[in-house]
Amino acid sequence: MAPDDLPDSVFADTGVLLNYLQREWERDRSTELIDSTLVDVVVSERVISELESVTDRRQDIYEDLLDYLLRTDSDIEDYDPSDRRVYVGEHDGTHIREVQMTLASLDDSREVLRRLRRFLRAVDRRLEYLQETLAENTVDPLAPLEVELAINTLIDHGPDASIVTDAAAWTANGGSGMFVTLDQDDLLNRESEIAAVLNEKQGPDWVIRIRPPDQIVID
Repeated sequence: MAPDDLPDSVFADTGVLLNYLQREWERDRSTELIDSTLVDVVVSERVISELESVTDRRQDIYEDLLDYLLRTDSDIEDYDPSDRRVYVGEHDGTHIREVQMTLASLDDSREVLRRLRRFLRAVDRRLEYLQETLAENTVDPLAPLEVELAINTLIDHGPDASIVTDAAAWTANGGSGMFVTLDQDDLLNRESEIAAVLNEKQGPDWVIRIRPPDQIVID
């Protein structure tokens, strides 16, 4: 995005914050956006709540993976969280598999353990940092329930519908209208459809633009 077109603030989806926490494994421009001094990142209380929930769940899986490696002679790629006593949510399996494949390239099992432990500590620090730095930019916008229901009918995913509705309500209350997400199928590819629903239900002041982080961050 050209500097002249850069908004002063953007509303971030949960996945953007999550990839900031997991930046060792998720290579995109979420971290650059969060660390940018040119754009303020705004979130809703529901974004923070979902982030904490997903982080806690994945933390359990990471710790179980460590326990598995310490208690067995198996290779890291043999770990299957679905066979363990941990809850695996949507997208967790793909993420954990990417972590496994990355660490499987290391020859030294001690180095694998060291990197996992270092990552766990880093996630705790980064989450605390996000909670502190985003505290003043965390909003709790109010929107008619019928808007959220209409969005959910379109994308058929409750958490996404809630956050899209929060972004739209923030926009109507003076926000920039820019919503940043990594969700290609449900959100980025449906920008025009989402805009049409918002315009029909609430008018043009509620319409949002949906972009990935790499279209916001300036090189």
